[in-house]
Amino acid sequence: MFTFINRFTVSGDPVEFEQVLARLHGFMKAQPGYGSHQLYRSKKDPQIYVEIAHWDDPDAHRTAVSSPGFAERIGELRQLTTADPAPFAAVELAEVPA
Repeated sequence: MFTFINRFTVSGDPVEFEQVLARLHGFMKAQPGYGSHQLYRSKKDPQIYVEIAHWDDPDAHRTAVSSPGFAERIGELRQLTTADPAPFAAVELAEVPA
């Protein structure tokens, strides 16, 4: 599994940001190797969001962000936010026993 985390600082309207990001997520979900994503909004600062995306492997993610249509969608997002994206590796995973 490949994990990619984006930290967004929204400078535009948060509702519009969420709508644009939802369209981007729809596009990414259709790409080969997409696994899942989660979006979190800070309770301390509502302009801050964190997105965690899981892909089968780095190549699948690289192919998705190089595919036709991605640049247009990410361009919309950049008008509303600054992002700090990076790949991450799990250091520890814990689950509560059932």
